[in-house]
Amino acid sequence: MIPIVASVTPNQTKFGPLLFPGELERAIQELGDLGYDGIELSLRTVRDINQEELKKQLNRAKLRLISVATGQSFIEDGYALFHHDALIRSKTVARLKQFIDLVADFGGDTVILGGIRGNLDYPDRKQQFKWGSEAIDQCLAHAEKKKVMLVLEAINRYETNLMNTVADCVEFVSRWNSPYLKVLADTFHMNIEEVSLKATLDMYAESIGTIHTADSNRLAPGMGHINFNVVLQDIRNYPHLQYLGVEIMPLPNSSICADTAIRELKHVIQG
Repeated sequence: MIPIVASVTPNQTKFGPLLFPGELERAIQELGDLGYDGIELSLRTVRDINQEELKKQLNRAKLRLISVATGQSFIEDGYALFHHDALIRSKTVARLKQFIDLVADFGGDTVILGGIRGNLDYPDRKQQFKWGSEAIDQCLAHAEKKKVMLVLEAINRYETNLMNTVADCVEFVSRWNSPYLKVLADTFHMNIEEVSLKATLDMYAESIGTIHTADSNRLAPGMGHINFNVVLQDIRNYPHLQYLGVEIMPLPNSSICADTAIRELKHVIQG
């Protein structure tokens, strides 16, 4: 069975599509009761959590920390892998290595490279792209040692000018040919950028490590117009898919969204 994982955070953050922001203990308890398999933990730094206490909470709820999302480092601190400033790139790599270590320590699987890649805003964009690629190379070398997968998220054009489609990300990660560097496909972003969600996922199944499931309005699956029964029909055959993530706006509230999402996804997966 493909694990179903909810994106949560211990922080009150500017990044909106997260459940139970600032209420991590409550999140873990409710998600465990609803039958989720684990959490995708959105962090600014590894110091945002007490690791020993988090392990106890997860054990009680029979959940795993499966992945860490890293966008808060970009939103709150301006860290970015493709930043034109070498010092900021160096700090970004160092922080990502800490996240990789955290995931490995929890026995998790994945670290997400989403918003933390930043934007291309330097006059010499070819050079800036080279710098960012080198930064990812450093992160990947560490991830391979720790046996943690990095997933590069395709993000829509209104949020970044760097790798907007799944095809863009697949072309980029293929340069390494590493089992520890794959693509994250998010149905919300795909609904903006792709002609067909299902056709795109199936075409690039070999490269996909994670799928974020958000409906067309960035609410829970089942609260918009995406037909997840069709879109996710063949994902059991994706050879490297680690989990289905629920990264959504908590409207009308986190509890309703978490319940709606897992009901919809279990119905789809279980057929």
